[in-house]
Amino acid sequence: MKTNEFENLEMNEKVAMLFAQGTELLERIYMYYIVKLYSLDNLYIEIWYHQTLHRIDKVFVVELDDVIHLYEKQINISDLFS
Repeated sequence: MKTNEFENLEMNEKVAMLFAQGTELLERIYMYYIVKLYSLDNLYIEIWYHQTLHRIDKVFVVELDDVIHLYEKQINISDLFS
């Protein structure tokens, strides 16, 4: 799947596809949101869940450079060196 194909889907279709076919990788907290990072095919996608309103507000593709920047403290590559 390509970025534009995913972005053109309705939000409920994006979420259903991620839950069915995606792999949850990491999560972070940002203000009132739990932000979960998924991989789907060759894409990295974030779901933004508003904790107090109990709803998903955003679902969008994230570039690899942004993934590295946003999740760098959670990425562990020590296994590669043992």
